Amino acid sequence: MTVYRCALFNRRAGIDEAQFRRHWIEVHGPLAARLPGLRSYRQNHILERLYEQPASPVQAVDGIAQLAFDSVAAMEVSDASPEYAACKLDIPKFQGGITILVIEADEVQPGAGGAAKLLWVSTRRQGVARAGLRERWLAGRAGAAAVPGARRFVQNFVTDRAHPVAAGVPSGDPEGAEAVGELWFDDAEAARAALAGEAGRRLIHDDALLAPVGIYLVQELQVV
Repeated sequence: MTVYRCALFNRRAGIDEAQFRRHWIEVHGPLAARLPGLRSYRQNHILERLYEQPASPVQAVDGIAQLAFDSVAAMEVSDASPEYAACKLDIPKFQGGITILVIEADEVQPGAGGAAKLLWVSTRRQGVARAGLRERWLAGRAGAAAVPGARRFVQNFVTDRAHPVAAGVPSGDPEGAEAVGELWFDDAEAARAALAGEAGRRLIHDDALLAPVGIYLVQELQVV
């Protein structure tokens, strides 16, 4: 199964959002695109912060990267490469801190996606066991109504927290995150309406197993 190296990071102090975005797209993106074994690479640029939990267990987030590999072993080979060393040298130039999560994707609602995307990071609700969480969550989605307007829905569960990045910036605590959800829509208006609607609230805010710590409207850029 494909695994994704999911990086949650914030911008370095002293640079503004425009500088952060430009560096990520024009400098860091091409460096990361050269990683050996890389199958795909998506950048998620935050357009709107729709919800952030006070005292969140996840660090502040200004961008989320998703890099796909055939396996954790393939990712580790890439991590030992000169190309990855070049990426790590570049990270302190625009990032302030980074948390690495290895995730696996479950296609809950297949589709072609859309121009707008909701992305949210979730933690476990109090008292919910980590063991079997993915299986229980997927079983609970069986027969559940789709979110109106959604073109595609992917839920990514964290399967590995043992690959921090050592790049001269603070590393966040990966224990605070359990899943990263993705919903695609035709446009931003449809995404906002879906989140405000009953089905969207039930899916994200009222989930019995997961609680959102951050919900974002993002621009997804497919680099590779």
